[in-house]
Amino acid sequence: MKAALIVLWTLAAGVVLFLIVRRRIDRAIRDLERSAAERPQDDRDGPPPP
Repeated sequence: MKAALIVLWTLAAGVVLFLIVRRRIDRAIRDLERSAAERPQDDRDGPPPP
């Protein structure tokens, strides 16, 4: 019984950590997309327009 509780608590902790990390990754990607959309075209990498 004690082993089952340890396994369940470990599984619950893993799920919580997974959700936290996934939320942070989603937020970072959203922030990167927002900052890329706000940058003017001239500041982006690449050859200058003719």
